[in-house]
Amino acid sequence: MKNKPTLPVYCINTFRQQSSGRENSFDIKVLEILMNDFQLASQPHRHDFYNILFISQGAGTHTIDFSTYRVEPCSIFFLTPGQVHSLNLSVDVKGFTIFFTPEFYLMDSSEKKLVDIPFFHSLSNHPYLYLDCMKDKSIRQAINEIFIENEKNENGSHTIIRAYLDIIIAKLSRYYRQSWVNQQTANVTYQMREHESLIEKHYKQLKLPRQYADKMNLTPKHLNEICKKGLNKTVGELIQVRVMLEIKRLLAYSSKNVSEIADELNFSDKSYFIRFFKKNMGITPEQFREQTLLS
Repeated sequence: MKNKPTLPVYCINTFRQQSSGRENSFDIKVLEILMNDFQLASQPHRHDFYNILFISQGAGTHTIDFSTYRVEPCSIFFLTPGQVHSLNLSVDVKGFTIFFTPEFYLMDSSEKKLVDIPFFHSLSNHPYLYLDCMKDKSIRQAINEIFIENEKNENGSHTIIRAYLDIIIAKLSRYYRQSWVNQQTANVTYQMREHESLIEKHYKQLKLPRQYADKMNLTPKHLNEICKKGLNKTVGELIQVRVMLEIKRLLAYSSKNVSEIADELNFSDKSYFIRFFKKNMGITPEQFREQTLLS
């Protein structure tokens, strides 16, 4: 049986019909036009940018890193660079999708501004919101203003777009925390976000909790307490979650064999890699790959 083709990674310019001379750091698309013009959006792929997807009408499903979520009017989805996703939407879908790079959003701000956003980065978050369509029309108004300003593409447009994007993210952050007020996400601190960012950067090389504690100038015990309070997981469990996610991505969307995947993720040997995977999934890597090929 043939393996699936290598998973594509798209940049913002991928979703433009032709070279527009625009900066490759921000864009906003009408969702129904995007889905019609770019069939690739319905196939599994990654982005190298952040994505906020607003759906005002329609139904379907949205699969993000092996979890499938329902799509309904006034649903919003959040995607972090590197996540694998695909869309299966009804023909009457309407909405907008916003693409932006960290550099565009931050400009002169520190990285803390991006890390503080509750719906990006988290290893244990909910990458969606279902809002009351009548609750707050200001978000839709801000999206419309961004779309208009992006079409103008005049001097100062990026400054105006960034201001509206700040408003949208601030509003959605408020609703996100309210929606999951009794969930683990409500307790996540900046240190927890910093730890998650470090895992994202170093999970292939660093597998021990003390290695991350050293980078944060904390004791392993203190870092473990932060993780338990924020996400109800130990440091080791969070590292394991990220490593397992990458293994599943590579098995499902690459042609690399088990030995090559084990080497890429710095496992000591193939046997240990197989034991690690089976302990977490209950099946072997090859069985998991076979299941994804049949799905």
